[in-house]
Amino acid sequence: MKKSLSLIVAALLCGSVAGYAQESYDAQRIAEIFKQLNGDPKNPKQKVNHAKGFCAGGSFTPDKNITSIIDVPMLGEGKIPVEFRYSLGGAVMSDKSKPRGLALRIQGQNETWTMVMLGTEINFARTPEEFGQFFEMRLPVNGKVDQEKIQRLMKEVDSYRKFVEYTDQMGITPSVANTAYYSIHTFYFKDKKSGKMLPARWKFVPVEGVKYLSDQELKTKGDAFLEEDLKQRVAKKPIAYEMYLVYANKGDATDDTTALWKGKHKEVFVGTLQAEQYSGLECNAEVYFPSEIPQGVGAPKDPLFDIRNEAYGITFGFRQ
Repeated sequence: MKKSLSLIVAALLCGSVAGYAQESYDAQRIAEIFKQLNGDPKNPKQKVNHAKGFCAGGSFTPDKNITSIIDVPMLGEGKIPVEFRYSLGGAVMSDKSKPRGLALRIQGQNETWTMVMLGTEINFARTPEEFGQFFEMRLPVNGKVDQEKIQRLMKEVDSYRKFVEYTDQMGITPSVANTAYYSIHTFYFKDKKSGKMLPARWKFVPVEGVKYLSDQELKTKGDAFLEEDLKQRVAKKPIAYEMYLVYANKGDATDDTTALWKGKHKEVFVGTLQAEQYSGLECNAEVYFPSEIPQGVGAPKDPLFDIRNEAYGITFGFRQ
């Protein structure tokens, strides 16, 4: 009896240290938190996450050998039209910030592949509980945000702490042409030879290389330099990225978006993405579902993927 009681107490203490009391966060609750935290009553049609963004049009050209490596028929079509939405993270409105996002809608002849990516290799939350708590703890209670609680949980919750440590090593990119974008989730790709679905993440690496602003350069920038920079660049030539699949090694966590894969991994060049023209702000009204994947690509198995898609649908409904 004493042993059982000890185990119960230990479990409760572990739950407390983790930073939340095992509350349930479903897609509806997370969407409501976003609305409370980032919603603008004066502009109800504005997105409540990745609110600031702009649009571009372009193409994706698969590598000629890729369909001999992965069995994704869409990649055999040649040059494929793409809609881009570049964005900042959360409700951030200043480009002088680190979070970056990129949504792509690759429109094949018979299928669409929608990608929703971040400018980081990992996410800040592993579970819906961690994800919901991360935003809910920033809501004012009686008109006041509990900063002490935020500081405490950012240290106590492993996912939050690891993400802060990761982003501390990053700078602020001067252009979307100098920003890499990552799938975050692990997807599954049908191997051409074996027919097996193999786990891999993807990344889009800028051809011009990843670059960061110096402190002095940052001081010369305003809050909206990314959009103007893209306009000027694509007027001269397309902004190009190379897409690679990064295959999981044995032992890599494939169901944890906060897990940073380390060491050497097998990589496969998939093709070249090009942003070719600026296309205004109309894409800001759209919704991008990362669950929209073509034949030969399997959905992630982590606990955040489905709830993320559901929350996107709910927040899209808020804006109608």
